[in-house]
Amino acid sequence: MQLKRLLILLAIFCGVLVVAIMGMYKSWNAFTSGGIFGMLSSKGIYKMVDGTSETVILDHKAERIVAVGPNAADLASELAGDSVVASTAAPYQSSNGVKQRVALDVKAIAALKPDIVIVEDDDGATDLVRPLREAGVKVALLRAPKTVKEVEDQTRNVGQLLGRADKAESLITTMMNYIRDTESLRFARRDDPKKTVAVYNENGLYGAPDTMIQDMLKYVNVDNAATKAGVKWSYMGKKDDLIKADPDVIIVPTDVKAPGFNRDSVLNSYYNDPALKNIKAIKNKKVVIISNEAMMAKTYHIGRGIYNMAQFVYER
Repeated sequence: MQLKRLLILLAIFCGVLVVAIMGMYKSWNAFTSGGIFGMLSSKGIYKMVDGTSETVILDHKAERIVAVGPNAADLASELAGDSVVASTAAPYQSSNGVKQRVALDVKAIAALKPDIVIVEDDDGATDLVRPLREAGVKVALLRAPKTVKEVEDQTRNVGQLLGRADKAESLITTMMNYIRDTESLRFARRDDPKKTVAVYNENGLYGAPDTMIQDMLKYVNVDNAATKAGVKWSYMGKKDDLIKADPDVIIVPTDVKAPGFNRDSVLNSYYNDPALKNIKAIKNKKVVIISNEAMMAKTYHIGRGIYNMAQFVYER
């Protein structure tokens, strides 16, 4: 009997010991990946897996950042402010004033001695990644996000790489607050018939499958005009598709800060177009302009774009 008790006690002790060892292992991992140890060692704290599946590691907080592309410039400058020393294009957000422009050229970018170059997957910029790395420059390639969740993940990952994790969480919170406000608008009008919404401008009809606009419209809880018209993946819809969808509302993404922008002129170009006269949105004067900053930028500002669309759809 005593032997049996001893065996039971031994089994319990071993179980407790295993649990304790596992807990210590997890705590050590957390300790060495950040926290006090991380601040003391500063080695391997700042890292992310980029769009080339490369683990990009910085051994210090980035203080000289070059952004390639407007969305990269937006995100980097929102996270790191004046540490963004140059960009190849103006950010969508006019408040993000990256003063210096640099050419899409390996030597020109390398000459700025950046700690990291954030490259947006667009307009051939990806061709810079390999030669920059071969020149000894750290590069992180960002694939264009196609969903709100991908924007959230990318913001968090880049924030960790740049040593601005807290700022990244703040931006994500702002985006999600706009989405919660959108849900409130939807709930208040939950008994209304579902509307068809077109996101359309001179470039064509947005919202094809596997695109950011398609995902944004899901949060507004409307029928997507591009889907109704049968616009296929990777294509922009045309005016004929807009007419076919017969939307209740037309959202017009526009650069409202462009020289010479005139709101009435843009709206009248739709209301006075004979080809569009039988569309419900035209008949009922339901065309609205929303800034490119909120609609086209693939950063946390899409939360504001979603909310702006919902405000007009639900007529708050």
